[in-house]
Amino acid sequence: MPVTNIVWLTSSSETFTPRNKAAMEGAFNAQADWVARNVPSAPTDREARGVALFQQVEDPRVVIETAHWSSSDEHSTWLASEEYKTSSAPLGEHFDFSKLEYFHLDTDVLRPVDADEESLLRSPVISVGRVQVPADKKNEFQKAWDNGKTILEDFAKPSVVRSSFRVQKADPDTDEFVFFVGWPSGEKHGEFGQSPRFTEYATPLRTIAKGVDVKHYTRLL
Repeated sequence: MPVTNIVWLTSSSETFTPRNKAAMEGAFNAQADWVARNVPSAPTDREARGVALFQQVEDPRVVIETAHWSSSDEHSTWLASEEYKTSSAPLGEHFDFSKLEYFHLDTDVLRPVDADEESLLRSPVISVGRVQVPADKKNEFQKAWDNGKTILEDFAKPSVVRSSFRVQKADPDTDEFVFFVGWPSGEKHGEFGQSPRFTEYATPLRTIAKGVDVKHYTRLL
């Protein structure tokens, strides 16, 4: 099953610096070299593999790193490699690992788009929503999302909406649903909350969810 690895990192300094970015670039290059040698069937293009680094708008110290893998096991093999250990070691100088968070999503959320759509990787801004869903209401939430997401998709066009459940749970009683939306600006996203059908979209989801957190990001790498 294809998965997306998503990692939240927080700069150990007050700002995200060029040195932080250079360290991440080195880690991405090491990963690409390892994939080319060990997973020859994988795409060589970075975007085709969903590899990117996004910086949070609300707190610029925070970034998210993404990558697609054919399975969680494939990603685990990379994490166990000497190449990973060597390339990730310098990141400790730039990021506060006590705030690191990562998990897999159960699909390749940054996969290529149709010709008339705008990729999340090319969007000026993306919103990333994290929804905490009671485990016994996961199917109910999925149905509510499937019923209402066309409202969001129609408003966000030509940008795409992608979503997935978290694979590794932090709490056995809670599932986490993560959704990504491309936007021309954060202001445009704000207009969705004032649109005529927003309540129709949001109310069924909020009725089920235990909590919702949405942040905005711009792509750095």
